[in-house]
Amino acid sequence: MSGVREEEILKKIDEVQQRIKRLKEEKNAAVEALREAKGEKGEVLEKIRVLRERLNTLREELSKLKEERRALIEERREVVRKIREIKKEMNNRRVWLKSDAANSQIGKLRARIDALEWRIITESLPLEEENRIIREIARLEEKLEKALEAKKALEEYKELKAELKSRLVELDILSKKIGDLSEKIDAVRNQIGAVKEKIGGLREKLDNIRERIRENALKIAELNAQLDEAYSEYREARTMLRELRERSKRAVTEDYVRRKREEVERKLKAGERLTLQELKILYGDLEE
Repeated sequence: MSGVREEEILKKIDEVQQRIKRLKEEKNAAVEALREAKGEKGEVLEKIRVLRERLNTLREELSKLKEERRALIEERREVVRKIREIKKEMNNRRVWLKSDAANSQIGKLRARIDALEWRIITESLPLEEENRIIREIARLEEKLEKALEAKKALEEYKELKAELKSRLVELDILSKKIGDLSEKIDAVRNQIGAVKEKIGGLREKLDNIRERIRENALKIAELNAQLDEAYSEYREARTMLRELRERSKRAVTEDYVRRKREEVERKLKAGERLTLQELKILYGDLEE
């Protein structure tokens, strides 16, 4: 019976050893997977850090471009306001340019006035004729004044026209600059969008890696618990085997002593002389 029992225990020990070997292999694989996942996590976090720095740089660049564009738009708004004022002034000057005075010849008017004044000075004219000439001179001087005003208006109109042309050129330059900045702003915004998309993809990957880390950590904890249980079973089986063998050994010794004692007792009854060893067996002093 003890032989069958020992065989069962040995079989149990072998099964537990095989289970421990398998659990260790699974644990090593889980530890390696955990190590790799942590390494990947570090790499992904570094990539996210770099992309965040890039994102901050792009946002600063975008802010500067928008501020520059805002300043140019404000400058363009001021130029447009000045252009409106110039056009208004030019319209005011056109009133003079379209009047009859605008078509008068200043030189002819002055010559006519001089001639009439010379007549008054040099000729003896009837009072009625002299009064008529004085009225004519007054009319011509009024016409001359209007002609001079028209000439001044024309010069001012030309100056305004030149200024308008300059302002329109300035407006065109500003509009092109604003257009270029708008294109740059759109490009930076697209870059920001692309970087955000990359960060989003990496964050999703990071979540997956963290889940792998969690799963492997739990698996390792479970395997450790199973290993502890297996080691406990192994120690228990080894203890059982040792105790069984000790009991078997004691049983063999006791059987040997019993048979020897019976033999010594027969010799004693037969009156035969006993050896020291036989005396020890007889009186229970035999060392195992």
